[in-house]
Amino acid sequence: MTADIEKIGALVYLPEEKEIKKYNAEHLESFKEIDSYWMQREGLLFYPFDRSKQAYFFGENKPENPIKEFDLAPNDVLTQSEYETSVFMAKAEMADEELEKVVLARNLILEGDYDPMESFKKAVEYYPNCFGYYIDIGPEVWVGASPELLLHFEDDVLYTVALAGTKSLSDSFTDKEREEQDMVAQFIEDKLNLIGIMSYNKSETTEAHFGEIKHLKTTYAMAADKDVALELLKHVQPTSAVCGLPRDKSFSFIQEFETMNRSFYSGITGILTETKATFFVNLRCMRFFGDKIELFAGAGITSESDPQSEWEETERKLEGIRKFL
Repeated sequence: MTADIEKIGALVYLPEEKEIKKYNAEHLESFKEIDSYWMQREGLLFYPFDRSKQAYFFGENKPENPIKEFDLAPNDVLTQSEYETSVFMAKAEMADEELEKVVLARNLILEGDYDPMESFKKAVEYYPNCFGYYIDIGPEVWVGASPELLLHFEDDVLYTVALAGTKSLSDSFTDKEREEQDMVAQFIEDKLNLIGIMSYNKSETTEAHFGEIKHLKTTYAMAADKDVALELLKHVQPTSAVCGLPRDKSFSFIQEFETMNRSFYSGITGILTETKATFFVNLRCMRFFGDKIELFAGAGITSESDPQSEWEETERKLEGIRKFL
């Protein structure tokens, strides 16, 4: 049994199929550009928040050039005071009309003898409608259960989702959450228009429940070919839901003022074949390294944000994934 576990590079739970796919640890390779993989290689991609950083791919065969160095960076714990200060700074930028929204992330680091494989099993059990993953990249293991579909392409039909705003199940959405959702939806529609898609089916905005919290969700479907699907993927990652608006300005703000390295948190995980592609945003996740476990969460900051309330929102999100342990 131990030998079998050592060969596992990744496990991915697909909510639609209700099945788990397995990828061999010996088939891990690194890359930076997705073009040469798109609809040509079959396997699993693991992409960081910052697309200039090292990404990983589990293919069907051993790579010719195994990875010799890993582009990884540890973090210190972000305190409540530091996080709330970053919220104040974001609001100051918004007062100068530099930003409309920015998503600020934080972490929580625990120590203990926890088993990432058991955490993956719990993640799938607690969130059967989420994309669950266990990804071993050597020095660290990532486990998560993401509710946010970034893109699905199959049979010349392309799907994407706007998901934003967070509340406990017992609370009602306010104008703040509806504004967040409108911003994300507008971001997607702008990117669709940018790549030449003017006609698409847009659903009504509904509530999507995930454990003890809920979000606002709008889905989009349209006819497209594989080249258009790749263009959309490039334009929407990182999404405004994990970055902000304007996207490039918010990304720069995060790079300058967010003191921790997000690494693969709020990046993307995707399964590719020669006929279809499915990608989710890496949310509700944690990484295991040494005897430490780092949990990640973020909150969308707007001009109406209250720093303490945003901290409390991240606390609720962290509690939702802490039970994986």
